[in-house]
Amino acid sequence: MGKYSLENYEKYKTVKIRPQPLLNREFDASQGPFEYVSFSWRALEPVRGEYRLEAIKEALRKAHNPILVLVPELPIWVQGYEPDCFAALVRKVGSYIDSDRRLTAVLISTLADSKEEWNAYGESFETQTLLAELQNDRLIQHVRDRGRGFGLLVKCGEENWIECCEAFAIHRLQKVWKRYQVVLDVTDTVCGPHTRREAYRWHAALSNLNIGLGYHLTLRRLTYPETVYSRGSLPLRFWFVNEGSSRIYRDFQLWVQLQQGEVSYEYPLHAATHSWLTGDLVHNEMVPLKDMLPGEYTLSIALFFEDRSYIPLHIQNPQQDGYYEAGMIQVEISDEDPLRNIWDDYDPEGYYPLEDPVIPEQD
Repeated sequence: MGKYSLENYEKYKTVKIRPQPLLNREFDASQGPFEYVSFSWRALEPVRGEYRLEAIKEALRKAHNPILVLVPELPIWVQGYEPDCFAALVRKVGSYIDSDRRLTAVLISTLADSKEEWNAYGESFETQTLLAELQNDRLIQHVRDRGRGFGLLVKCGEENWIECCEAFAIHRLQKVWKRYQVVLDVTDTVCGPHTRREAYRWHAALSNLNIGLGYHLTLRRLTYPETVYSRGSLPLRFWFVNEGSSRIYRDFQLWVQLQQGEVSYEYPLHAATHSWLTGDLVHNEMVPLKDMLPGEYTLSIALFFEDRSYIPLHIQNPQQDGYYEAGMIQVEISDEDPLRNIWDDYDPEGYYPLEDPVIPEQD
């Protein structure tokens, strides 16, 4: 260790965890691919005002990443005002299914590309992601004018990938992925090289073919003290990397667990995970500890969705119930909290003094 090594400026003894990544990068088949869940107007409303919507929830239960498509196939009873009647169906389905979290997105499909139909989707599917087809210029402009966020359905193959690139550029859609999903519908039997390359450039999250889209999180480094104190503070410094093509669109939270035998303490952290995109993801937090018995604990971390399902971290560390073991930490008893303000006078991302360098004395 050299004279000017960063470790010489440590304010406390630290543990640095650098997990090994998994040897084989396997794509999560439950993440990248999607399935259309299609229902015709004729099947959902065979008689005017009589709706048969139960089959939608059954289909959502069986499908992976379901995208709802309402096919505007005219029922026999329709004798006029078709777009208005179809808009009424959209509103009915929206009131029935809008709160279902199993639904990944809803494709805006219409009978006549009318504003009444478009507005029906926006007003009845308030909590779901709406997908606009990339080539539907009028629809994209309409939802923008109304201030409604939307994702994109990109129907792309080796014959039209350049046209898709032009559409992204013309409508300035390059940043849509930061808030809403870009869904790729590969029109070829096998995804070609141009389509695959552009899918990653568009940050597509889902595809009808399993081509490795979606998020891919790994933990590069975790730093914490060798020793902490009961009812004191636990300074944590995380460095994650999302190596995937897209962000995580569902709400999730970072957790840390300290476990000693059958006794465990869980702490939800305040990481701004809603803003995590791709690439490097850094989070520092001072965690207030509960009243704990002294001893050696196993420190583990997890990323949980709201339903308590967990996000896999592609590291070799042991995992149980979503928690990945990081390392050991010693808990002691003290009347003081020496770590509470430890970050006030130096940068937690680099062990160096927060002061201007001193001019060397002249001989």
